[in-house]
Amino acid sequence: MSYEVAQQLAAKWGERTPLDVANRFSAPLFGTPGEWDLPKDVEPKRDLLYLAVGIPDAESLPKEALANAADVVLSRPGDLALRYGFGQGPEGIRAWLAERRSALEGFAVEPDWFQLTNGSAGAIDLVVRSLIDAGDVIIAESPTYMGTLHNFRGVGAEVRCVPMDGEGMDVAALERLLDELAAAGKRTKLIYTISAFQNPSGVTLSEARRVRLLELACQHDAMVLDDEAYRELWFDEPPPAALSAMAEGWGVITVGSFSKTVATGIRVGYIHARPDLLSLFGRMRFAMGQNQFGLRTFGEFLLSGHYDTHLGKMRDIYKRKRDLMNDAMLQAGLAAFMDWQVPEGGFYIWAHLKPGIDRELLWRTAVSEGIAVNNGRGFTPLGESEHVRIAYPWTPESDFAEAARRLRLACDRVAAGDAA
Repeated sequence: MSYEVAQQLAAKWGERTPLDVANRFSAPLFGTPGEWDLPKDVEPKRDLLYLAVGIPDAESLPKEALANAADVVLSRPGDLALRYGFGQGPEGIRAWLAERRSALEGFAVEPDWFQLTNGSAGAIDLVVRSLIDAGDVIIAESPTYMGTLHNFRGVGAEVRCVPMDGEGMDVAALERLLDELAAAGKRTKLIYTISAFQNPSGVTLSEARRVRLLELACQHDAMVLDDEAYRELWFDEPPPAALSAMAEGWGVITVGSFSKTVATGIRVGYIHARPDLLSLFGRMRFAMGQNQFGLRTFGEFLLSGHYDTHLGKMRDIYKRKRDLMNDAMLQAGLAAFMDWQVPEGGFYIWAHLKPGIDRELLWRTAVSEGIAVNNGRGFTPLGESEHVRIAYPWTPESDFAEAARRLRLACDRVAAGDAA
């Protein structure tokens, strides 16, 4: 069947590109490679091994417990789990979060301190859409999570960065930047940190720097946005007190997620903040509620007592995987080409490349040799980082030695001028 109107529309739109309708934030990204994309012009010699995805260990997913939880939810009378759900999310999950956080942090909070979201990425998106006007300044650590940088750019924020060291965000550099921005008449609206086992560096913000960060934020009328996606994945000892507890919720917005501790596909995250501020974020959600079946299934999983047992298991698995990956890298001789700190929690090894090993060339040549790692370019606003990120949770342990061997082959090729 043919319609004349289709021909008219084809004549109007056929010569145009998406850039003709893009806004000023999406247009610069059109046609550019994504940070998780592989180089399109490099053909791997062998099946790829992936050290480039922050995904939990596949063999340890709590499938049976989640399936049982789903059965319980669907067996209940009525259609509560299969209809729209509005507000802050099911009471059961928020009560569980409040009780757990109060016990762990020593600062009592209630269920109305939590807004459930579509993962922590959805939480961050909701926060910045509610708070940021185009041109507002957001200060982030460098490096930082590349997905969040997209959230910030999507609302037209001016993203400025401060460096990190072994204690986390350099608060002396933060103070200088805040003073510089204030002198220029610019408003710093948010200071973003991944305060525990940071992505990608693995570093945790020290207690002293947490205090100073809160002091500086208060002095400059900025809010702190703390991304706690990895906070519970500590290996030997927990991180310092949460920024939200130290501040008793004043001036701090926390986002969290079960993506890294349970499974990325469940997409259950939350915003944690004082209830009056949280109500502002709720007014910005027009998605007809969340996935009620998924939320209630996961809530049943939590309330059935499975989470802590699973979390303890995950800590043991990731600590072992971290050690095995570190050993494999050392045995492959990668220390001749890169330096790295062994993380005390989280998912990643952030490897700094030595002179003579170009980041882009190594990333491309690694794919050629059949090993995918993350190009460090996307973790800084200006792409200036000479690092690669190596993720160890999802890859089977049996592949670690071969993965390290292939990465060494790629380093050898780059050093010899034979890069892909």
